[in-house]
Amino acid sequence: MNNLPQISIVIVSYNVKALLLACINSIYKYLDLHITIEIIVIDNNSSDNSSDAVRKEFPQIILIENKINEGFPKANNQGFEIVKGEYIMMLNPDTEFIDNSLSKIFYYLQENPSVDIIAPMLLNTDGSRQLSVWRFPKLWYIFCETHYLNFFLKRKNYSDKNLNLPFEADCFSGAAILFNKTVFEKIGMLDENMFWIEDTDFCYRANKASLKLLYYPLAKVKHHLGQSAKKNYNISISNQIFNKIKFFKKHHSRLEWMIIVLISFYHVLIKLIIFGLLSPFKSMYFRKAKAYLYTLARVFNPPLGMK
Repeated sequence: MNNLPQISIVIVSYNVKALLLACINSIYKYLDLHITIEIIVIDNNSSDNSSDAVRKEFPQIILIENKINEGFPKANNQGFEIVKGEYIMMLNPDTEFIDNSLSKIFYYLQENPSVDIIAPMLLNTDGSRQLSVWRFPKLWYIFCETHYLNFFLKRKNYSDKNLNLPFEADCFSGAAILFNKTVFEKIGMLDENMFWIEDTDFCYRANKASLKLLYYPLAKVKHHLGQSAKKNYNISISNQIFNKIKFFKKHHSRLEWMIIVLISFYHVLIKLIIFGLLSPFKSMYFRKAKAYLYTLARVFNPPLGMK
């Protein structure tokens, strides 16, 4: 008799104890009794007693406790290296199942072996649809984002598609994706240098390998977006800039990469000036100004991994 789990769920957590426990509870609450799972939690040196809470409430869970914050991609890879399931779910700790969506995407993959990676629709905390599926980064998209020309970004976010129906997509958020373990044999695991854009990089490599990625909005998962990052402006602000630079350096021409660097430098400099002028009036503006100063000094040579 095969006692191996069908799905291995890998969750990387950092100082979001309440959300993590809610996430795990929602998995078990809506789990189909015919599906066997294992849950692997990698704690990135949280200071909120997350590990103790997991051990106490869910002793069946495999818990890895890092001595330092290893970052999202590296910690996920730690989990991927020990999974036993045929299918793997990469899941953020700030997600929450609201119905049997895990069963929906699992059975869909089983019944449609031509699909390699599948992602549900993500919902905001208030139940509205979250932007979680997009086309690959392009120079034009980044220029528009930098200059707040969001009107021109509709195609990037698949406005030409019916977002309530499944379709093949370039890439989607890594907050909740399910895939066959064989994907690793074809494209490898997450690139640990691509912090904050590891999901786009993973999907890009999957596309280049002719794998099929499906956005499946008939399944829905709530995503309480970016709770860990909100605690650290250095991480949240700098990596929004660095991730695009690193992606273009890895996957595009040197000319395109240099253009992205110059656009990013200009963007960060303007933000630094604005928040520097506002910093005497509010501590949040001061902290943002410091984060943009930190970023400006590294735009031409972004650190690898999480810094």
